[in-house]
Amino acid sequence: MDKGFIESALAFDALGSVTSPDQESQAEPNLGSEAERQRVERAKAGDPAVWGEWYDTYYKPLYRYAYIRLRRRNEAQDIVAEVFAEAYRGIGRYTYTGRPILAWLYRIAHNLIFDCLKAEARRAEREDDGTDARASSPEEQIASIDLLKALDSLSTEQRDVIVMRYFMSLPAQETAAIMGKSPTAVYSLQARALAALRQRLEED
Repeated sequence: MDKGFIESALAFDALGSVTSPDQESQAEPNLGSEAERQRVERAKAGDPAVWGEWYDTYYKPLYRYAYIRLRRRNEAQDIVAEVFAEAYRGIGRYTYTGRPILAWLYRIAHNLIFDCLKAEARRAEREDDGTDARASSPEEQIASIDLLKALDSLSTEQRDVIVMRYFMSLPAQETAAIMGKSPTAVYSLQARALAALRQRLEED
């Protein structure tokens, strides 16, 4: 886990100011572009340059999302690797609609993580002693901090918007495209999530 990620996590409870929709919209590009459409077509043709660009651009935000959900470094890395493997296998069926390619990759990651958590729950039910024999890495130990516990208390949408906006560092417009919401709805959801986080952290 990189230092910036840890610092962002530890600073969550201190977040008091959020960029306004008007301010951020001025800095955000139009997500749908002919250049991106052409990249998708090149990816369908197996262009390694496009796949390399996507990997370099999206590995870190996808890893952060997977780690927040799974809390284990190795499994998060495996999930991201499988995201790109599934994307490569499925790019022929993908239709570019103007939404960011990360929205598609995020959906793949979401489904893989859901399957992973279901399998984990089934394994836990079969364990007699209820213990986890896996060794804890420094990243796994970080999962015990109050912030990550507070994240677990949020609704799925609230947790996702916090992860995308602060852990994945996505602008509101791109977050909105991924979540299928308007930017205004994202700002509203984000404000409620931050308020809930602050309340939970104060209670603890």
